Amino acid sequence: MDKVVTLAKKLLNDHKAEDVVVIDVKERTPFAEYYVLASASNIRQLNALTEIIEDEFSKKKISINHIEGTPESGWMLIDAHHVIINIFSKEERERISLEKILAKN
Repeated sequence: MDKVVTLAKKLLNDHKAEDVVVIDVKERTPFAEYYVLASASNIRQLNALTEIIEDEFSKKKISINHIEGTPESGWMLIDAHHVIINIFSKEERERISLEKILAKN
C-alpha cells in the first residue's frame, strides 16, 4: 500500500479515530488515488487528529496541498495530493455518506 496512506491510517488508528477506511479510487478519478475516511468522537479529537497528521506529514516531508473545513463543521479534509484524508464527526459522516458516493463510481 502507498506510504502516505499507510502513515495516515496508522496515525488515525494510533490516536483513537474510529472506523478508519481506505478506498482505492485511482481507476475512477483523475485527481486522487486513495480516500482515507475516519470518525472522531468529538470536536477536540477531530482538530487533534488533523493537527497530528499535519505535523507528522511535515516531519516526514510529505507535502499537503491544503486543508479544508473546521472542527466545528464536523468535517476536515486534508489534501495530500494523491491521498485525500477525510475526518468526520460521527453525525457528519453519516449525513454525508461519502463511502456510498465513492462506492457508486
